[in-house]
Amino acid sequence: MPDIPETEETEETEELAFEGTPLGRAPESAGQETGDVPADVPADAPGELARRMARQVQRAHAAVLEAHQAIDAYRIRRATGASGGGTPPPAAAPPAPAGTGGREQDIRRALTDFKADWAAYTARSAKAGPAPAAPAAPAAPAPEQWARQGGPAVVLRTAAAALADRTGPVRYELCWPELLPAEPVELRVRAREDGVTVHGAGRPLLTLQALAAGPPPPDPETPRYPPEFRPLARTTVDRLSGADLDALSRGDFAAVLGEAFAQPHLPPEKLPEPWPPRLLRSVTAITPRGGRHRQGLLTGELPPAAGWPDLVVACAELLRAYAFHQGLHLCLPAAHAVPLPGASCRVELLAEPDEQPLRLTAQVRSLGMMPRPWVAADCAVTRPGGAVVARIGTLALAVYGRPEQDPLLHLEQPNCRTGEGGEPVFCNELHMAHAAEGDLGALAAVAGMAEPAGYRSPVRPRLPRGDFLMIDRGVLMEKGPKADGAGSRQTTEYDMPQVPWYARENGPDAVPHLALMEIALQPAGLLSGLAAGVTLAYPEQPFVCRNLEGRARLLWDADPRGRTVTQRVTLRSALDLPGAALHGYDFELALGGRPFYAGTAQHGYFTQEALDLQQGMDNGRSVPPWLDRQPARPAGTRWLDVREDTRLGSGRLALLEEIALVPGGGEHGAGYVLCAKPVYPDDWYFDHHFLQDPVMPGSAGVEMLFQAVHAFALHTGLTDGLPGPGLQPATGEEVHWTYRAQILREHRRVRGEVHIRRVRRTRDRLLVQADGSVWRDGLRIYQVDNIALASRPPAPGEARP
Repeated sequence: MPDIPETEETEETEELAFEGTPLGRAPESAGQETGDVPADVPADAPGELARRMARQVQRAHAAVLEAHQAIDAYRIRRATGASGGGTPPPAAAPPAPAGTGGREQDIRRALTDFKADWAAYTARSAKAGPAPAAPAAPAAPAPEQWARQGGPAVVLRTAAAALADRTGPVRYELCWPELLPAEPVELRVRAREDGVTVHGAGRPLLTLQALAAGPPPPDPETPRYPPEFRPLARTTVDRLSGADLDALSRGDFAAVLGEAFAQPHLPPEKLPEPWPPRLLRSVTAITPRGGRHRQGLLTGELPPAAGWPDLVVACAELLRAYAFHQGLHLCLPAAHAVPLPGASCRVELLAEPDEQPLRLTAQVRSLGMMPRPWVAADCAVTRPGGAVVARIGTLALAVYGRPEQDPLLHLEQPNCRTGEGGEPVFCNELHMAHAAEGDLGALAAVAGMAEPAGYRSPVRPRLPRGDFLMIDRGVLMEKGPKADGAGSRQTTEYDMPQVPWYARENGPDAVPHLALMEIALQPAGLLSGLAAGVTLAYPEQPFVCRNLEGRARLLWDADPRGRTVTQRVTLRSALDLPGAALHGYDFELALGGRPFYAGTAQHGYFTQEALDLQQGMDNGRSVPPWLDRQPARPAGTRWLDVREDTRLGSGRLALLEEIALVPGGGEHGAGYVLCAKPVYPDDWYFDHHFLQDPVMPGSAGVEMLFQAVHAFALHTGLTDGLPGPGLQPATGEEVHWTYRAQILREHRRVRGEVHIRRVRRTRDRLLVQADGSVWRDGLRIYQVDNIALASRPPAPGEARP
């Protein structure tokens, strides 16, 4: 449709907020309707045609607006006017304005006049040539429209309206450059040959740019170990009806998803914000670990849609439901979902929506907590027969709180997150994510410290990242009486998944000692950062954390899978040295208030110069493993390739490759195992432990020795006839570890040995105890004493093989 030529800008009709060519106002004394022009003005007067056309469109607009108002009033009466659960009577039709034949006649008359005027205009335009391009036109949505549809929907539909007269397929890259304004703003649309930009509040809010011809970009390769996002709350709900979605939109999360999703301790203004009315009919399936990326698979139903903006909005609704289903709102006050600032998505309309209902499918690509909780997915819209209507690629939503641009992640407000017992926590999953891989200012704020101006080094003591992060919330932190922080206590919590990766990939399908160590020791580093300030020590230099030694005991046969583990740590000593600090801790893990794993540990915090002074367990001397020191190969020595032996571990916990097994060897003559594996630069733990400080965790070296003892028991027949899948850390036995150097990407080989010290076998039980060491290339760097594994006793009623 050609552009209508500009007219002289005069006062706009305000009562309808109509955006179009302004109408001139005749003096009211002339006895004409406000906004009309004198009847004696010639039809071909300059600008007269545009005024007449605008007047007809305005009348049609007013009629439609009144119809919408009547519908809204009818819905309000249905929602609030019934008493005793009955259905209110239907609303009466709005009365026709005086002097007309009703609103329907007004609409027909306006459309007829508009068509006639437009035909006359196009005939003259063909002779006069093309009209000049119109400038960016303002489009100020009414506040109730912004609230009713949601800001993103209003902006999308405004952009789509500007493209309505363009021909060709709808194939655009859609980008939200910045965070959308929370309140209604005047929108201005600037058209380009390849798309449009919608501006508001003095900045671009949305850009649509035509996609180049060709196939879509290929899907990203699924990583070898896809991230396993841990929801902030647990629920068994795997679908949502329309009534469920309406309840969620009102904030009734407990009724739909469970009490863990509610925030009853917050004032009303801090609760999640209401959702705009839904387009979705229902969410038919929620599979958190489904889909081709193993990050989530969602399906939903949509009534017949009006156009592609509705398809984008409905897909965003599906992702919003998933974000709240995963509990992402729980760590933010006044949580609300918005388009992810700076993100873009591909919108391809392959067929116009018709009168058929539609099916939505969202393949979640990724979700996480940094820098705010977010979720991204590829969406497809199909008809009942399977024909694809639209594809919407890499659609992304973020969950924000109020105020939205809070640099301290809402630490100054009463915390919106609660612990297992319902008490407010002092830091939550979002803060832990930032402590692991983000700005450390939040951690400094928790500790009541201002970040020093000279703080420049990005290498800091941090929590592990991603799937290796095993701490969720800070429940209690009490600073000790001494300036160095000694005597400080901290209680934190960790929600262990029902099927955590480390149990699934552990041969016995149980929680391995590696996980117990990490769950117990990670809070110790957090306590030193909060109570003693080591996180911000030596601001101009790299400053890292290393566990130096510890001892721990499993107190009873606990199974923490699917439960919340309470982590308690006390900083019992703090010693400052040149370029280092040494901190000693007591720790315990508990389930339901009952401790099940306890011990002590010492951490060192080092500058690079101090770290380089570590010389291994033997003061820099090369002390080979026992088997290498033998003048000849001991009798009965067997070399085994155990890379495919999943009874020992798989995936990330496949820590053994080849072993030498000597049944009667070792320092105690009870058995010996030597194991070895190369150091691969892409070993999974280098990217998880720690940010900008990749190092093999000591717990992985200890776990390798536990697996070596397990391999000895399996391959010498000690486990034959026992119940259960394998051996687990023994209850009541205290393991002691000492570390005196580290393993980095540039090192070549890791070797470990275990000396079997004791084997005790009864009819249903086996206990194997050993001591061991770990080598980095030619240097012995770890020593581990009393590695104890035992079979699990059969549960009451459990059949023995």
